[in-house]
Amino acid sequence: MRVFLIQAATYFPETEKCFPVGLLQLAAYLRDRAGHEVGVFDMQPDVRSPEPVLRALQAFRPEVVGISALSTDARVLHAVAAAVKQARPDLPIMAGGAHPTTYPENTLSPGQVDYVIAGEGELGAAALLRYLAGEITRDDVPNLVVRDDGRLVRNAPAPWIENLDALPFAAYDLLDLEPFYRIPRTGVIWARRRYAAVATSRGCPYHCAYCHQILGKKYRPRSPAHVVTELRQLVERHRIGEIVFVDDMFNLQRERVQELCRLMCEAGLDLKLAFPIGLRGDIMDEETVRALVGAGMFRCMYAVETASPRLQSLIGKNLAIDKVMDIIEVTNRYGVLTHGTFMLGFPSETEAEARATVDLACRSKLATAAFFRVIPFGDTPLVELARQYGAKLPADFECYEFHKSKINISTMTDAVLDRIKKRAYLRFYLNPRRIGRILFRLPRWTSNLPRLVAMWVRKSFFW
Repeated sequence: MRVFLIQAATYFPETEKCFPVGLLQLAAYLRDRAGHEVGVFDMQPDVRSPEPVLRALQAFRPEVVGISALSTDARVLHAVAAAVKQARPDLPIMAGGAHPTTYPENTLSPGQVDYVIAGEGELGAAALLRYLAGEITRDDVPNLVVRDDGRLVRNAPAPWIENLDALPFAAYDLLDLEPFYRIPRTGVIWARRRYAAVATSRGCPYHCAYCHQILGKKYRPRSPAHVVTELRQLVERHRIGEIVFVDDMFNLQRERVQELCRLMCEAGLDLKLAFPIGLRGDIMDEETVRALVGAGMFRCMYAVETASPRLQSLIGKNLAIDKVMDIIEVTNRYGVLTHGTFMLGFPSETEAEARATVDLACRSKLATAAFFRVIPFGDTPLVELARQYGAKLPADFECYEFHKSKINISTMTDAVLDRIKKRAYLRFYLNPRRIGRILFRLPRWTSNLPRLVAMWVRKSFFW
C-alpha cells in the first residue's frame, strides 16, 4: 500500500523547528517492517498553504494519507485534510501525534479525518493499514479512535513497544534535509549546519502537570550501542555534524548516558551535541556533564519552570531548586552554553512568585533563558488545576502558540503578567557578565548572534 505521511505546521518563520522524528520513525516502520511504500512531506520549511502538499501528494499517488500535528498546528491539520478530501475524496485519512491524541474529537469532528491513531503510532498505524486492506476487522486496530453514529469509539490501546532497538532508524532518506538547515532550529543556537534530531528513549516517569506525555510514563531506553549505530549512519549517509537530542527524559539512567558517551568517543564520532529538552537538572551530576562534554555537548537546557516550592509541588514537578542551581554552575564551568526555561502564570501563582522566578533566573549562571506563559494543553492535569482555581480556559486552538501566547490562568492580570515576562528578558540579558559569557562561547557568530538578538527584541518588546 502507498502511504503519504504529512507533518502539518503553521507558518511561523521566526519560530524554531525540528525534524519530525516521530513521523520519520513511523515512516521507517511502515516501510521496513510492514512492507509499504511511504512518502513524507514536512510543512515546517516555510510551507504556507496546502497547495505544495497537494502537488507532492498527487505526484506520489497514495492510497492512504496520514497527518501528524501539534495543537499549535490544529488549524493547518484541518485545512490540509479538507484540501486532500476535496482533491481525492476516495483517500482514507488517518491522523496522529500530540494534537489528535489529546483532542481526537476536535480532529474528527469536521469530517475530513477518518481515523485517529492515539499515542505511540507504529502498531496502530500498521494495523489500520491491514484493516483498510481487508485483512482484519476495525475492532482489531489498537489505539484507534473513530466517530461512529456521532459518538467517539476508542479501541483498546496497544502495548508499549518495549524493545526500541527492534525498530528501524528514523527514515531521514525520505526527506530533503537542505531546507531544514535554512530555518531556525530547536534550541536556536547551532554549531554545525548539517544536523539531525535523534530520540534515544521514549516515556517519562515524572508527573509534571503541564505535560501530555503521549508516549507514556514508563521509561523505555534504547541501548547505547543501538544509538551509536544510528549516529554513525547519519554521519556516513547524510554528512551530519550536529545532533539535537529530543528525548522527553534523556538522563534518567546515569550509567546509560555515560556508556553512550564512552561508545561515541570510541567510535570516533566528531559530533556537536545539543539538548534543547530532556535533561532533568536535579538528577544531573558533574561526572555526567563531563562525559557529555567529552562526547561533544556544547549546549543544553535545564527546565526550571518556577522558583516557588509551593508551585513545584502543585504542578507535580517537585524539582530540587538548589540542586538545579548547583548543576547549572557546574555545567557553566565546563564551557557549555547553558539554557534555562521558566514558566510564568501557573494556576494560583501570585505576582510575588512570578517575580521570584525571574530573580532566580537572573542570579543563575545560565547563558540564555526563555520565559513562557503557562499553556494548559488538553488532557493534562494542568487543565483540571486551572479549573479548580477558577481560571478561564481557551477554546480556540489558534491561541496555542508557544512564544506569543496570551493565555492567562494565574491570579495576575494580563497586564501584570505581560510586563513581568517582557521585563524578565530585559533584566536577564542586559547583564554585562552574561553578555560576555554568550559572546565568548557562541559558535557561528554571523548566523547565531543576529538571530539571538532579533529573538530578544521580539520577546522583550513585542511578544
